[in-house]
Amino acid sequence: MRHLIVAAGLLVASTAQAVVPRPTAIRVAADTLTALPAARSKPLRTHVELAPGVRATPAWQKFATATHGTWEVSWDVATGVPSRIYGSGLAVPGSSASPAIAEAAARQMLADHLALLAPGARASDFVLVSDHWDGAMRSIGFQQYAGGIRVLGGQVSFRFKRDRLFVIGSEALPNVVVPATTRKRLDRAALAQRATASVRTALALPAAPVSAPDADVIVPFVADAAVLGYRLAAPVTIDGRADGRYVAYVDPASADVLATRQLNSYATANVQFRGVDRYPGRGRVDRPAPRDHVTFGTATGAATDSIGNVEWSTTDTKVTLTVQGDLVSVVDKTAADAVPATIELAVATGGTVAWNATADIPTDAQVITYLAVNHVKEFVRANIDSALPMLDSAIVANTNLPQDCNAFFDGNAVNFFHASAMCENTGRIDDVIFHEFGHNLHTREIIKGVGDFDGAMSEGAADFLASSITGDSGMGRGFFFNDTALRELDPPDREWTYPADVGEIHATGRIYGGTFWDLRKAMIAKYGDADGAAVTLKLYLGTLRRATSIPTTLVEALATDDDDGDLSNGTPNECEIRAAWGRHGMRTASGTVDGPGSLASRFLQAQVQINLTGLATHCGGDVITNVVVSWFPGQDGTPASGMIEATPNAHGYAAAINLGLDGPTFYTSQIHFADNTSLLLADNRADHGYTSYQGPIVKLYCTSFDTDPFTEGWTTTTSTPGDSPWVWDVVPGTGATDPPAAYTGTHALVQGLGGDYPADAYSKVELPEVDVGKYSDVRLQYRRWLAVEDSHFDQAQITTNGARAWLNTSEGTGDNSAQHHIDKEWRFHDVALSGYFSGRKLKVAFDLKSDPGLQLGGWAIDDLCIVANRNSICGDGIRTATEECDDGAANADLPNQCRTYCRHATCGDSILDDGEECDDGATGSPTCTMKCALIPNDDAGCCSSSRGAPTALLSGLALGLAGLRRRRR
Repeated sequence: MRHLIVAAGLLVASTAQAVVPRPTAIRVAADTLTALPAARSKPLRTHVELAPGVRATPAWQKFATATHGTWEVSWDVATGVPSRIYGSGLAVPGSSASPAIAEAAARQMLADHLALLAPGARASDFVLVSDHWDGAMRSIGFQQYAGGIRVLGGQVSFRFKRDRLFVIGSEALPNVVVPATTRKRLDRAALAQRATASVRTALALPAAPVSAPDADVIVPFVADAAVLGYRLAAPVTIDGRADGRYVAYVDPASADVLATRQLNSYATANVQFRGVDRYPGRGRVDRPAPRDHVTFGTATGAATDSIGNVEWSTTDTKVTLTVQGDLVSVVDKTAADAVPATIELAVATGGTVAWNATADIPTDAQVITYLAVNHVKEFVRANIDSALPMLDSAIVANTNLPQDCNAFFDGNAVNFFHASAMCENTGRIDDVIFHEFGHNLHTREIIKGVGDFDGAMSEGAADFLASSITGDSGMGRGFFFNDTALRELDPPDREWTYPADVGEIHATGRIYGGTFWDLRKAMIAKYGDADGAAVTLKLYLGTLRRATSIPTTLVEALATDDDDGDLSNGTPNECEIRAAWGRHGMRTASGTVDGPGSLASRFLQAQVQINLTGLATHCGGDVITNVVVSWFPGQDGTPASGMIEATPNAHGYAAAINLGLDGPTFYTSQIHFADNTSLLLADNRADHGYTSYQGPIVKLYCTSFDTDPFTEGWTTTTSTPGDSPWVWDVVPGTGATDPPAAYTGTHALVQGLGGDYPADAYSKVELPEVDVGKYSDVRLQYRRWLAVEDSHFDQAQITTNGARAWLNTSEGTGDNSAQHHIDKEWRFHDVALSGYFSGRKLKVAFDLKSDPGLQLGGWAIDDLCIVANRNSICGDGIRTATEECDDGAANADLPNQCRTYCRHATCGDSILDDGEECDDGATGSPTCTMKCALIPNDDAGCCSSSRGAPTALLSGLALGLAGLRRRRR
């Protein structure tokens, strides 16, 4: 209950003279003591703190030596006694069936280990008070005495199962000594008279009857980290009727009240809210309102328990219910000053009080949201992670937001929108509320530095949580006021597969959600409903904690399922896991393709080798039916598209592909599995196609990076302080997306070797200038190993004379874009440069600009050449595909002429042509814009000669600044 609750056996200190207001409509836990120790300044503990772990004390060593086995222990921090000892146990034949055998064994254990279980006590200080058998476990309990006087809260207990003593509990108070006093004890009559007055005063019950003192007890005073002392006390009982009954412990010499304990009698009722069967259209259901904050009359607030029960003073007949509770605080956003809904209802002892808000949609949304958030929290607690801290704190749920057809989790609160003609109020749909809480669950479960948040995975995880609660693969029924699912995780005619169904973030999430739904079906078929669902949720939790993306969930599920720390010998459910993931296009299998890069000689065909790794060996899910290689034409349309089935060989599969002439050919390889899924190579969502180039070329500049390129004219710059991330170094690095070795030799040019590129930064590496001479089809050819985020966020590009010639791709879905470019092998990359630069001088650069978010390994470059097509020559009068014009000898870098590099006259080439007011190059100048228009000088002729020089200077600065602004655009 939410109101004043002090844990059993604990004392709360005050002063003997203080008046303690009696609780009104407040239930204090049974056997809780509220203490008023005179002259005691240190506060007493409000809860028991336990410290786990074996301690090398003589008493523990004696116990461990005598009992053998494997034991765990948790110690009471304040008393120093072992609160619980548990483990492999000790054989006690006959103890389960025989109370006498169990009692004798318990007494012997207590006597042998008093120094551990009850320091300072004697075996005779413990009196048997229980010998309980529940059909499976026998429990033996002893209460503690000292000098024949009961020690409040002191006890030692023993548990037997299958004839083994396997748990020992001790709440014994250590070294109990009642201080000697020189004060004379009051006689019974005087003690009763004076105790009556002091107890009435202490509890503010001036006329309540007080019983005669009972037998003395010893009251312990325990602080957070120590026992402060013990007091002898005489118990008396005071009956305040509607205001409560109490037992008070009084000093037998002075009758001062040392401590009190409530014995109050309360009425009970069950509080229910009218909820929905998932959404209003399916019907209504009254459900208990757990841990709801309620108020009886004008009394202090109380709270219902986990099943909606509440206790209150029998004098109250009205109760006020709210949508505020221990676990959720519902907020109404209908208006800026709106307050959470409340209602006052009549309440009767032993009855049910129900809140029906169906007539008012905004209030109904608050009531349904309250129930659903409590429901999903309880499901997570019972089935997924009972130790998750956020389950015990109140999450804010904002309802009736003035938007429609959506809901969201913002990192702290769950938020639900009002209804529209198209969509239901999302605060009235259980599935949607479960889903949004699923995002909260995912973010809270991620192990820092191990897992990571992936938006699409989180959508799928949230869908699967909702479906696990409802037992329905259709999530979000009721969203459109009907029983159609908003998203179906298990459509009858297909599976959501990776990467074919990667797209909008919720659609991509269906891959994860559908995978786990298939796994759930397989586990239920294998283990039965309850156990199968439990195994599935265990694997689900493992992926929430440790996966960083949907594809990584396969290994994390296997790791969670593993039972011996060795994945090479399989896991208990490996075949079911691999089958579920395989049906959705995800395997540990991957592959690379070895094919030619640049071929100077002319071949009709080229051999490619498909190498496969990571195929499952314990299950049949990775059975390959065939491997197909497909090719596509280059710039001139040759070769025609085609495909061929590869043939198996000792290393994998091989195939011969047709090649085009004087240009690139693109090809892919698709591995088809027996479960009707496939793996597309190259294994890179952003770039599936391999490239080969065939044709006679001239090498204009080449390096294999066997020597340091920065000693040969290469340069690098960075926007961040310190050294550039571009280095010439030995490969491999240690980064997750670094190549395992250089493509040839030992060195490569790498960005962020041994880690990821820096966040929110720009860096560039630039080649020495290359003279392309007469050639008009100039190309960059090199080996690439690149890992970069979707270009909506991070841009990796190749530039030529500052113009972009290549950029990593983007999914094109804004902030949901996730088409990351991650090479898993050295890829041959052919990039056309002609058409992106003017003139005969060429400077090529690689750069990367990152945002503050995700970072990957960046660029790795090896075996680089700037080459030219030998047959594409500017000035021979033959216009080739990469030339805009070619007038032969008439080519000239003169106004309106075809340039000597076979490009049309254009603004920005520093040659003044017809229609241009000026042409000062691609970046313009202080007097000429980038569009070849003059910038007027507004100050010309306005000033006297005596002021001309300063004015001209200021004008020049102003124009210069304008030019700088242009260049920064």
